[in-house]
Amino acid sequence: MPVPAIALAAALGMNVHLPPADTLDLARDLGSEWVRIDFNWDVAEPTEGNYDWSQLDAVIDAADARGSSVYATIGYTPAWASISGDRNGDGAKNDVPDPVKYARFVGDAVKRYSSRVAAWGTWNEPNLGDFFEGTRDEWIKDAFEPAVDAIKNNCSGCLVAGPELATIGGKYEDYLRAALASRGSELDVISFHDYASFPEDDPSAGKTKDSFYNKLDSHRVLKLGNTTVYEGPLSVREVLLDAGFSKKPVWMTETGQEAAVGDPAALDQQKQYVGRVVDAMLCRPWWKRTFFYELSEEHPNGMWPDIHWGLALRTAGPDATYADNFQKKPAFDALSARIQACASNSATGCMPTCSNSAGAGGAGGAGGAGGAGAGGAGAGGVGGAGGGAGAGTAATTDVSAGSGCSCRVAGPVPDPLYPGFAGVVALLAAWTRRQRGAQSESTDPR
Repeated sequence: MPVPAIALAAALGMNVHLPPADTLDLARDLGSEWVRIDFNWDVAEPTEGNYDWSQLDAVIDAADARGSSVYATIGYTPAWASISGDRNGDGAKNDVPDPVKYARFVGDAVKRYSSRVAAWGTWNEPNLGDFFEGTRDEWIKDAFEPAVDAIKNNCSGCLVAGPELATIGGKYEDYLRAALASRGSELDVISFHDYASFPEDDPSAGKTKDSFYNKLDSHRVLKLGNTTVYEGPLSVREVLLDAGFSKKPVWMTETGQEAAVGDPAALDQQKQYVGRVVDAMLCRPWWKRTFFYELSEEHPNGMWPDIHWGLALRTAGPDATYADNFQKKPAFDALSARIQACASNSATGCMPTCSNSAGAGGAGGAGGAGGAGAGGAGAGGVGGAGGGAGAGTAATTDVSAGSGCSCRVAGPVPDPLYPGFAGVVALLAAWTRRQRGAQSESTDPR
């Protein structure tokens, strides 16, 4: 059965970094009950043994005072704790940390904030070089295991989420399997990030590049007749099923789409994207919580003037009267209305139409297609294409001339893919470029 309508506010959170207090007022105005913050080691312990908790105290106390539950993603190396040196020449934050010193810090942080932090996330996007410049094995040994163990050893009741992977490139499946083999039984929640586009909005999604669903629950396979010409990494859900962790709840701790104020088309696309994410979550009982990236653009004319991921734009302040400090985007207003509709149990304004396979772990949102259900093929949703695969089975796009699409999409069946020889050549060329790109992708899309 879908998530009860009344629970949507508790199932949604916003990424806020380390914000001023009026940003947290904005979060409560939206109606979501969670905020995800950056719990940065390099900020809290700038020199060894000398803690400065002031910034974290201010944010966590302000969130607590507003009734927001805090999800703290812990990580980022101070220079004095690096054992790798600055391999990439981009500062120490993504350096491999001394595991003993890191574990000591995590333990002290958990003891200090255990009553005020509702959930702890492990190192952010360790499979991307911008955030962790070590190898997969260095991350497991020197960052992931020390963090999980320190949290559990110092707070047996604390909720631990990980591994906080970005689903970019072709290596995230390998990282997820390594994390599950190492500390999967100790994780209370499986967390990851998904920024891929929906096939309803992007004709290439699920064809020449992965769609949102390919990352989520049914990976992409391209065929020429009976010959597989490309097969992507398994989705997060497929890895969990294959590795025996299907009962672990899943939190998507980052997802979103950029839209600049003044660009009506992009603002509408952002609103549609947020709505589709909520639809997809509500149709999958195993997907328990979503944190959108991000609540607000805090530096519209400052440090990051070209970053437009926020659902609101700061225009003034910060000060004690938050309401005139932000320009809300259409996505903000639509999401707030959705939360309110769910709180009033308005099925019309809250709940999507889910396909029959949603309860088994599969289907998309309103108008969704058959999905990767845990027990077999799923039927299509309203206006959707059927033919979703069972657990661990790929969604397949046959790119033979004149073929249709049985890929894991939501919405109407796409037009035939690239009919004729020229179309096949074009697809293979795009696939080759994608493969090369996947080998070198090391940066976040934001």
